[in-house]
Amino acid sequence: MRVARVQFVNAYRMMNTRSNMDKAQSSTSAYQPRLLLVDDDPAMIRIIGEMLAEFPNQRFATTGEAALALAREATPDLILLDANLPNMTGFDVCEILKRDAKLARVPVIFVTSHDAPALEVDAFRMGAADYVIKPLVASRLQARVRAQLRFRQRVMQAHASVSEHNARPAISNAADVRVLGILAGETAEAHRQALEAIGELDVVTECEAALTQDNEPDAIVLDASCCSEPCAAVRALLARHPEVPVVVLADRSDIETEQCMLDAGAADVIAKPARPAVLQARVHGALASARRAREELRALLESQGGASVHPFPVYVRDARSG
Repeated sequence: MRVARVQFVNAYRMMNTRSNMDKAQSSTSAYQPRLLLVDDDPAMIRIIGEMLAEFPNQRFATTGEAALALAREATPDLILLDANLPNMTGFDVCEILKRDAKLARVPVIFVTSHDAPALEVDAFRMGAADYVIKPLVASRLQARVRAQLRFRQRVMQAHASVSEHNARPAISNAADVRVLGILAGETAEAHRQALEAIGELDVVTECEAALTQDNEPDAIVLDASCCSEPCAAVRALLARHPEVPVVVLADRSDIETEQCMLDAGAADVIAKPARPAVLQARVHGALASARRAREELRALLESQGGASVHPFPVYVRDARSG
C-alpha cells in the first residue's frame, strides 16, 4: 500500500510538472507563486491540486518529513498542511517551520477535518495563517489561498512606500493594539469582551463612520451586516488603511459573499456566531501576518541598502474576471 501511494504521488508529480511547464511557457511574464500541498492521502492531494489549478507551481508531500525537506530545498510562498500525518502531525510540522529562520514567515493554511475550536486556536497560536475545514468547497479554498498571497503582498507594498522615519513601529503587546470594530448592536455586545482582550477597541455601527476615523487602527473587524455592500466596504477600508488587516464576520452559508470579501482584500472571514477564543486567535493571526510582512520587508530593505525591493511579485488571477 505504501509503495502504491509513493508511485501515485510520483506519477501525479510528473503529470503536474509537465502541465506546469506547458502553462509556464504560455505565460512567461507572470510569476507563479510556489505552493506546497501536504496530505497523507494522495487522492486528497489530487483534489486540492485540481481546485488550485490557477496556481500551477505546486509540489506535494504525504509526510511531514518530506514536506520539511521540500520546503528547505525551495522555499514555498504558501503551504497547505493537513493536521493528520504519519509519524509527525501537521502541528509538529508547523511548529518546526516557525522555528526555522528561513521558513518562519511562509504562511501556513491548515486544511483539516478537525472542527474543534481548541485545535483551531492552537493552530493560530503556533503561527498558522488560516484554518480550513474539510469537506472542501473549491471557491472557498481558492479565495482563501488568494487572500493569503495578496495580503502579504499588499502589506509589504504599502510599507515599502513609507519611509523608515514615518513607519509605525512593530506592535509589541496588546496595550499597543487599536481595534476598530464596525459592528451591529448585538454583534458588538457578543464580541466586545473578546475584542477588548486584543487591545483598545473603538466601535462604530456604520461603514461610512469608519472611513472618517482619525486614529489609525491596527486591525479592523467588520460585521458584514453593517454594510449594504460589504465587498465595496472592504475595498474602501483598505484604500484608506492599506497596511491594516480587515477581518470580516459573515454568515458561514454565504460562500459567494465570503469569496467576494476575500478577493476584495479581507485578511480573513469568520463565520458568525464566532466563538470568542476563535475570534481572538484569528484576529491575532491577521495581526501577526501583517507584522511578519513588515519585518520581512524591513530586513530586505536593510540588506539591499534601502534600494527599491519587490520581494513578493505574486501574480494572482481573480477567477471570476477571466
